[in-house]
Amino acid sequence: MENTQNERKDIDIVGLILLLWSKRKRIITNCFIGGVLAIIVAYSIPKQYTSTVVMAPEASSGSGASGSLGALASMAGFSLGGLSGGEDALYPELYPQIVSSTPFLCDLMSLQIETKEGELCTTLYDYLSKHQKKTWWSKMIKAPIKMVKKMFGKVEEDTVIPSKGQEMFFTRKQYLMLQALNELIVVSVDKGNYVITLHVTMQDPKVAAYVASVVSDKLQEYIGTYRSAKARKDLTYTETLYKEAQDKYYAAQQAYAMYVDQHQGVVKMQYQIEQNRLSNEQDLAFGVYNQLAQQLEMARAKVAESTPVCVIMQPAFMPVKASSPKKMMMGLLYVFLAGFGTVAWIIVKDRIIDSHKG
Repeated sequence: MENTQNERKDIDIVGLILLLWSKRKRIITNCFIGGVLAIIVAYSIPKQYTSTVVMAPEASSGSGASGSLGALASMAGFSLGGLSGGEDALYPELYPQIVSSTPFLCDLMSLQIETKEGELCTTLYDYLSKHQKKTWWSKMIKAPIKMVKKMFGKVEEDTVIPSKGQEMFFTRKQYLMLQALNELIVVSVDKGNYVITLHVTMQDPKVAAYVASVVSDKLQEYIGTYRSAKARKDLTYTETLYKEAQDKYYAAQQAYAMYVDQHQGVVKMQYQIEQNRLSNEQDLAFGVYNQLAQQLEMARAKVAESTPVCVIMQPAFMPVKASSPKKMMMGLLYVFLAGFGTVAWIIVKDRIIDSHKG
């Protein structure tokens, strides 16, 4: 019985190979058609250029047991994130959310950019909305929709995107532009060593490089502002106290000097007591002034210490080669799908459809 089943399987495989060989012209023809379609589609899709920036931010270190636990977790290959015990709640895993936030994207929309050909666009928003190449089939699909809108007189308002304030209102076109920009900017974080990789994809290589550079600068500025916010607040408060103590010390010093000048040669005990009192007030004001001067220097050092240093491992550069479409991969995919689909149809038609007809 087993030998009979093995012989039937061999016969089926041989029969299948003979069937496909007899249909080889159709398979080759369909593969050729798939390759031609791949060429048409690949050359119809606008070229995209990707500029990459690699950054290594300075992470805030925890102290004590929490810092040791964070170090052990990093060595084990995973991150405790905000639970590492440090004071900094803005850990690198949140950087992609910062870049994709609406205020961050709105700020980018007002960038003054210039294309590779030297054509000056007003803003990045203007570039994305009016200077993008599109595929011919997308134009064919949108043409009837535009005609219908013109017939009914429906014109969509398009105003400048606000970048400040708690409430933001957008037209549908502006909202779609924000979504498009969000998809063009990709930020990834290596959880092992916290290396940040930023990819910006645009149809113009010069625009891609410029936007990538600006995004990396703005991200560093945002992180620095957030981390040093408390230290800057303490610095401002210390500067206020320092100025008040300085004014009091100068006033006490001036009062003591004037009193001594006015009562030179006077030996009355009453005048000496008053002179000693003014001297003590001067010494006390100087002590407070001197202490606040030291605290001010410490506050300034704290601001410098809390401001993160981000090392740019790979700066933004203008890409020479397009990142998409990948014509070779697309051609192989279309040829494979055409061949696989033809083979599948031949097998199904021969083994199922024709057998039922017979």
